[in-house]
Amino acid sequence: MRKIILIIFISFISSSCYKDNLYTNYYSFDNQIWHMDSSIVFNFNSLESTDINLNLSISYSNDYPYQNFYTSYSLLDSSKKIIKSEMVEFQFFEKKYGYPMGTGIFKNFTVDSLITSINAINKNSDYMLLVKHSMRDKKLIGIDKIGVDFTSK
Repeated sequence: MRKIILIIFISFISSSCYKDNLYTNYYSFDNQIWHMDSSIVFNFNSLESTDINLNLSISYSNDYPYQNFYTSYSLLDSSKKIIKSEMVEFQFFEKKYGYPMGTGIFKNFTVDSLITSINAINKNSDYMLLVKHSMRDKKLIGIDKIGVDFTSK
């Protein structure tokens, strides 16, 4: 009986903290190199009309040469109209002491961030998220992968 109550309690707690995940996808870079002229494209179809949060995850290694990272994104609807577009800064290494930020151990780390909230996306519509790095390097080293996660508010 105690096991059943414990299982019900754990499932209740874990489901109460869960937001509806609408779309998740990752892109891995060859040899941890992100070329300046490469936009990463994520295609997303909304199954319901809802307000969404857009989360971006970036995995990097100690080979990354800077303390911060600038990325630009554009969210487009099915008619290629820009819904939202901006530049976002991620802090990869602590400014004073230089230790890695985010989660991870040894050489690889991941930084997650809510980058925007969008009100009332249309039901059964196609959306496209374009992400590119906004650093000056033509070949940015040390970026392992980038992930996007759309959740309902």
